[in-house]
Amino acid sequence: MISRLSLKQQAMSRRAELSPSAGARPRCTNGFHGHSCKKRTCDICGLIWAKDWRVVLFANMKELNSLVMFSAITPPGQDHLPYDEAHCAHVGPHKHGKAYGCRIDPDALAQWSHDISKRWKRLHNGARNAVKRRHGRCLSLATRAWEPQKRGAAHVHPVFAVPAPHDVVLATAYFDEVARLAPRHGFGFVGQKRGKSQHVMSAERAAAYLSSYFVSGVGEKATLSENARNPHLPRLLIWINPALTRRTGVTMRSRRRCRQLWAVRKGFLAAPSWSGVELARTILLAGAWPVAARAP
Repeated sequence: MISRLSLKQQAMSRRAELSPSAGARPRCTNGFHGHSCKKRTCDICGLIWAKDWRVVLFANMKELNSLVMFSAITPPGQDHLPYDEAHCAHVGPHKHGKAYGCRIDPDALAQWSHDISKRWKRLHNGARNAVKRRHGRCLSLATRAWEPQKRGAAHVHPVFAVPAPHDVVLATAYFDEVARLAPRHGFGFVGQKRGKSQHVMSAERAAAYLSSYFVSGVGEKATLSENARNPHLPRLLIWINPALTRRTGVTMRSRRRCRQLWAVRKGFLAAPSWSGVELARTILLAGAWPVAARAP
């Protein structure tokens, strides 16, 4: 009895070990002095980065508290972006398409995408100015997200909040102007898929649609971290209107601060040298440290 009790006491006093089946959560040690590298292209840190973007997008889209309208501005067709014949030659004679995994010629894709951010900015500003001239004002973008097509080229989703019927008119006018100006700036169709050009839905549902592939990918869609490594996509994959982030306080920076605060509370890091305002904001977002329950 005594020997059994001593063995039990020894087991209780020893740190628990993970079973081989459970495994330990992988930790990045590629940074300075063995710390995490925090690079979005890292297999481990990139997963955290993608999860943060999903949280940030949902929090800010929820703040809209209204319907949103968005569409897809696509790259041009195969007249301007020809397919790579060698990539799908094993299929035999066929009509190029995503069903056969056909891809755009690498040289043509690189030439088209090297200044895609500048061309999109000119297209967006041109459409906004045209709407202003016609209607007197235009809507501000709530968010904007880039993702690649299956053939390799990028397309963009602009999102507008449309709380009033007249806002739907303004958003529709914007997409009409984008469709008119798109060929001048090297873009293709605007949302012409299954007869639908614009989608109106709740802000949370739009956030779910845009972020569905961020962490684990959906179908053949790459994850957000994999898209960050894609040289044919803009560096800034997701953009959220600063007016929204100022209202919510939920940004990528605040998410990093919340994790750092958790590490400080757990005793893993020393107290940070933040200002009182930044510390208060971080505590407000992270929440109060849970108090351990006392025994009755």
